[in-house]
Amino acid sequence: MLRLTLVAEIPQIEWPISPDLVPETPVVLDFLEFIAASVGKPIEGYYHPYFRHHHLDFERSEGLAAFVSDLNFLFARNGIAYSLTDAGLAERILPEGLREILPDTIFHTGDSETDRLLEKASSQVTSPRLEARQDALESLWDAFERLKTLEDGADKKAKADALLDKVATVGSQLRACLGAEALALTQIGNTFHIRHKETTQEILGKPEQIDYLFHRMFAYIRHVLKATSRGG
Repeated sequence: MLRLTLVAEIPQIEWPISPDLVPETPVVLDFLEFIAASVGKPIEGYYHPYFRHHHLDFERSEGLAAFVSDLNFLFARNGIAYSLTDAGLAERILPEGLREILPDTIFHTGDSETDRLLEKASSQVTSPRLEARQDALESLWDAFERLKTLEDGADKKAKADALLDKVATVGSQLRACLGAEALALTQIGNTFHIRHKETTQEILGKPEQIDYLFHRMFAYIRHVLKATSRGG
């Protein structure tokens, strides 16, 4: 029953597990989540004298907590940048800096779709799967484009300028730097395979590239949100 259920949910796993074939990391994490979904601490109950064994019950919360704790200890001891949550779900440990600010950031932009995109990006960037982190980057850039239109103005440029005028003093060097960074981030979104999927866009194939661009954009958006009382 275990084998049939396992291969149905995670066909990349061989059962019995081969000591010579190491699956890809996302497959291993899927397997750990599969086990975590059913793990429990065995509790001895009524003793059956004829068969000379105890009937067993299983305490779900305590067993799951011990399983998660043991696995996270192994991850940490071996320098593996993943962990299991209290619910038994795998997530990666974010790079330093982003790891400290992401959980504490709140989104109250006044636009529900912008908030949704920011929440989605924040959630998906912790995924062990590269595809999910690419989706997180796209959602973050989409949120950035919407954020530039939340202030009043005759057109998108005027609205974006009005937003940055609230972030830094008009005519200051910081205001000029923020405008230049907004333009650079817009060009990044148009140049790389983030918001557009044409063949001319360069694909970001390495995790560290995605982390760098996500951290850069997230830091910018968070500063704008804090400066305009929209969260952050």
